[in-house]
Amino acid sequence: MLRDGIINGQLASVLARFRHVNTLAIVDGPFPSYPGVELVDLALIKGFPSIPEVLDAILPLMDLTGLYLANEFSEKVDPITVEKYKKHHAGISTILIPHEEFKIKVGQSLAIIHTGDAVPYSSVILKSG
Repeated sequence: MLRDGIINGQLASVLARFRHVNTLAIVDGPFPSYPGVELVDLALIKGFPSIPEVLDAILPLMDLTGLYLANEFSEKVDPITVEKYKKHHAGISTILIPHEEFKIKVGQSLAIIHTGDAVPYSSVILKSG
Protein backbone atom coordinates (compact mmCIF):
# COMPACT_ATOMS: atom_id res chain seq x y z
CA MET A 1 0.00 0.00 0.00
CA LEU A 2 1.30 3.47 -0.89
CA ARG A 3 1.85 5.83 2.04
CA ASP A 4 2.62 8.95 0.00
CA GLY A 5 2.32 10.38 -3.46
CA ILE A 6 -0.46 10.06 -6.00
CA ILE A 7 -2.98 7.46 -4.84
CA ASN A 8 -5.42 7.86 -7.74
CA GLY A 9 -4.53 4.82 -9.84
CA GLN A 10 -5.50 6.30 -13.20
CA LEU A 11 -3.61 9.54 -12.55
CA ALA A 12 -0.53 7.64 -11.32
CA SER A 13 -0.62 5.56 -14.51
CA VAL A 14 -0.82 8.64 -16.74
CA LEU A 15 2.05 10.32 -14.90
CA ALA A 16 4.17 7.16 -15.30
CA ARG A 17 3.50 7.21 -19.07
CA PHE A 18 4.21 10.96 -19.45
CA ARG A 19 7.52 10.96 -21.28
CA HIS A 20 9.74 12.87 -23.69
CA VAL A 21 7.77 15.15 -26.07
CA ASN A 22 4.40 14.34 -24.43
CA THR A 23 1.95 16.95 -23.24
CA LEU A 24 -0.59 16.63 -20.45
CA ALA A 25 -3.60 18.93 -20.15
CA ILE A 26 -5.03 20.00 -16.78
CA VAL A 27 -8.37 21.62 -17.49
CA ASP A 28 -11.11 23.55 -15.71
CA GLY A 29 -14.54 22.14 -14.96
CA PRO A 30 -16.43 23.29 -18.08
CA PHE A 31 -13.65 22.24 -20.51
CA PRO A 32 -14.86 19.52 -22.90
CA SER A 33 -13.52 16.00 -23.15
CA TYR A 34 -12.03 14.78 -26.44
CA PRO A 35 -12.74 11.43 -28.11
CA GLY A 36 -9.54 9.44 -28.28
CA VAL A 37 -7.76 11.32 -25.46
CA GLU A 38 -7.69 9.59 -22.09
CA LEU A 39 -9.66 11.48 -19.44
CA VAL A 40 -8.70 11.43 -15.77
CA ASP A 41 -11.73 12.95 -14.10
CA LEU A 42 -10.78 14.36 -10.70
CA ALA A 43 -13.69 16.83 -10.54
CA LEU A 44 -15.73 16.38 -7.38
CA ILE A 45 -17.67 19.62 -6.96
CA LYS A 46 -17.54 23.04 -8.61
CA GLY A 47 -14.22 24.56 -7.57
CA PHE A 48 -12.63 21.32 -6.28
CA PRO A 49 -10.05 20.31 -6.95
CA SER A 50 -8.66 23.48 -8.47
CA ILE A 51 -5.95 23.53 -11.08
CA PRO A 52 -3.43 24.95 -8.57
CA GLU A 53 -4.21 22.09 -6.15
CA VAL A 54 -3.55 19.52 -8.86
CA LEU A 55 -0.37 21.31 -9.94
CA ASP A 56 0.87 21.40 -6.34
CA ALA A 57 0.37 17.63 -6.10
CA ILE A 58 2.02 16.62 -9.36
CA LEU A 59 4.65 19.22 -10.28
CA PRO A 60 7.17 18.04 -7.66
CA LEU A 61 7.09 14.63 -9.37
CA MET A 62 7.72 15.89 -12.90
CA ASP A 63 10.52 17.03 -15.16
CA LEU A 64 9.02 19.65 -17.50
CA THR A 65 10.37 21.86 -20.24
CA GLY A 66 7.43 24.24 -20.22
CA LEU A 67 3.71 24.77 -20.18
CA TYR A 68 1.09 26.30 -22.41
CA LEU A 69 -1.43 28.83 -21.13
CA ALA A 70 -4.15 30.61 -23.08
CA ASN A 71 -3.64 34.35 -23.66
CA GLU A 72 -7.23 34.88 -22.55
CA PHE A 73 -6.39 33.89 -18.97
CA SER A 74 -4.54 37.16 -18.36
CA GLU A 75 -6.83 39.15 -20.64
CA LYS A 76 -10.21 38.07 -19.24
CA VAL A 77 -9.57 37.06 -15.61
CA ASP A 78 -8.97 39.53 -12.80
CA PRO A 79 -5.27 40.24 -12.10
CA ILE A 80 -5.37 39.02 -8.48
CA THR A 81 -6.64 35.58 -9.53
CA VAL A 82 -4.17 35.41 -12.42
CA GLU A 83 -1.25 36.16 -10.10
CA LYS A 84 -2.48 33.66 -7.51
CA TYR A 85 -2.74 30.90 -10.12
CA LYS A 86 0.57 31.67 -11.83
CA LYS A 87 2.44 31.32 -8.51
CA HIS A 88 1.71 27.59 -8.65
CA HIS A 89 3.74 27.17 -11.84
CA ALA A 90 6.29 29.94 -11.34
CA GLY A 91 9.71 29.07 -12.68
CA ILE A 92 8.34 26.92 -15.51
CA SER A 93 8.80 28.40 -18.97
CA THR A 94 5.32 29.50 -20.09
CA ILE A 95 4.21 29.75 -23.70
CA LEU A 96 1.14 31.94 -24.22
CA ILE A 97 -1.13 30.95 -27.10
CA PRO A 98 -4.65 31.86 -28.27
CA HIS A 99 -7.42 29.81 -26.67
CA GLU A 100 -8.41 28.30 -30.04
CA GLU A 101 -4.85 26.97 -30.49
CA PHE A 102 -4.87 25.80 -26.86
CA LYS A 103 -7.97 23.68 -27.53
CA ILE A 104 -6.23 22.03 -30.50
CA LYS A 105 -3.19 21.20 -28.35
CA VAL A 106 -5.42 19.65 -25.69
CA GLY A 107 -6.65 17.21 -28.32
CA GLN A 108 -3.03 16.18 -28.97
CA SER A 109 -2.24 15.50 -25.31
CA LEU A 110 -1.43 12.15 -23.76
CA ALA A 111 -4.33 12.70 -21.36
CA ILE A 112 -6.68 15.30 -19.97
CA ILE A 113 -6.89 15.79 -16.21
CA HIS A 114 -10.32 17.25 -15.54
CA THR A 115 -10.65 19.36 -12.39
CA GLY A 116 -13.59 21.13 -10.81
CA ASP A 117 -11.91 24.51 -11.28
CA ALA A 118 -14.40 27.30 -11.95
CA VAL A 119 -11.91 29.97 -13.14
CA PRO A 120 -12.25 30.45 -16.91
CA TYR A 121 -9.18 29.99 -19.10
CA SER A 122 -7.14 28.67 -16.14
CA SER A 123 -6.34 25.38 -17.91
CA VAL A 124 -2.70 24.52 -18.57
CA ILE A 125 -0.86 22.06 -20.78
CA LEU A 126 2.35 20.62 -19.34
CA LYS A 127 5.14 19.93 -21.79
CA SER A 128 7.94 17.34 -21.48
CA GLY A 129 11.20 17.70 -23.38
